[in-house]
Amino acid sequence: MNFITSKCNNLKGRVRLKGDKSISHRAALILPLCHGDAVVKNFLFAEDTINSLNAMRMLGADIKIVNDEVHFKARGLQSLKPPVKSIYLGNSGTSIRLISGILSSIDGYFAVYGDESLCRRPMKRIIDPLNIMGADIKSILNNDRAPLLIKGGKLKGIEYSLEVPSAQVKSAIILAGLNADRETKIKEKVRSRDHTERMLKYLGADLEIKKDEIRLKGGQQLQARDLFVPSDFSSAAFIIAAAALTENSEVTIEDVLLNPTRTGFLEAFKNMGGQFEILNLREVNNELVGSIKVYRSKLKGITIEGEIIPRLIDEIPLISILAAFAEGETIIKDAQELKYKESNRIESIAYNLKEMGIEYEIRDDGLKILGNTYILKDSYNFYSFKDHRIAMAFSLVGFVLDNVRVYDCDNVKTSFPDFVEVMEGINGKIKIV
Repeated sequence: MNFITSKCNNLKGRVRLKGDKSISHRAALILPLCHGDAVVKNFLFAEDTINSLNAMRMLGADIKIVNDEVHFKARGLQSLKPPVKSIYLGNSGTSIRLISGILSSIDGYFAVYGDESLCRRPMKRIIDPLNIMGADIKSILNNDRAPLLIKGGKLKGIEYSLEVPSAQVKSAIILAGLNADRETKIKEKVRSRDHTERMLKYLGADLEIKKDEIRLKGGQQLQARDLFVPSDFSSAAFIIAAAALTENSEVTIEDVLLNPTRTGFLEAFKNMGGQFEILNLREVNNELVGSIKVYRSKLKGITIEGEIIPRLIDEIPLISILAAFAEGETIIKDAQELKYKESNRIESIAYNLKEMGIEYEIRDDGLKILGNTYILKDSYNFYSFKDHRIAMAFSLVGFVLDNVRVYDCDNVKTSFPDFVEVMEGINGKIKIV
């Protein structure tokens, strides 16, 4: 599947997006650990999140989909058992890392793996702390990557300092700690997204956060509760960028997740000169939610570095597109984690910027991009590198420069399966070939 996008303007309308991917993952993985019945509304049915649901079903979780809602009859961690087959998690780093924490506290043996891209992603960062807690996790190929063989059982709580800001690593330890025999303490130097902590507290967990330390009591029993999943912020970011880049545009995105550990993109966008408003801000299921009204914006280059990076790491491909059409220089630092995503995003972004004619410089921890140095051509051909965020970000170039083709975009189904339909709904000129 390829995308073709064409020059457009006057993006208008109100958009309600599917649920947040991170929260949908956590609902799928955490609710079966609870006791009681729960219904999740606005769940994101994308390939990654469906893999999380299917994995928990393989363990024996009672999960049914009824009229686009996900219904759970939860009986606790003790009801989950090893499956007869290996657990396949597709392209989802969130699924494999979080479920490894859960499996570590279940008696038995488990094999987990994913597609070619997932099996290239580093797993030592979860293997080490989970093994310290008492699990026995091995990389089957002895390369610190999936496939993983996990022997679960009785765990002990630990004190652990995160070397790399990572919500996935933090969450794996927290989910293992739920059933450990004493308190687990996690220190993070830089705050990463906190959906796991928020959801656990909503479900009744004895979890305390003080400054840079998370404390979790072991041996807890959680109570299932209904959830509404707010619209996915990372998906909303593509609508924000599209409206900002195209003439005469004004788009409102409703009920968007506005968790402060996720909205670094909005801060960067504002600093670049982005024009938007936040409307109807409120709390839902222990998460901040509001609507975003965004306008055509004249952008300028900025430097992005430090503590904001974990809060916008998924949006850096999109920021690179904004930078390409901004006045002046944009510098992205401290973003080494881009190398370990679905693709090496530093190299993927640079390859496609070169196709645009943009002047750029690759750095070990990011990029320097000189805006408005693109070369006008009859057409532009970009590659996704099997990375959904690269595919969607570079498709937006066509809204400005016309006649863009992005190759190999099937991967978009992992996070934003209705991306094309949503863009068409606000007058975006995009088609699938």
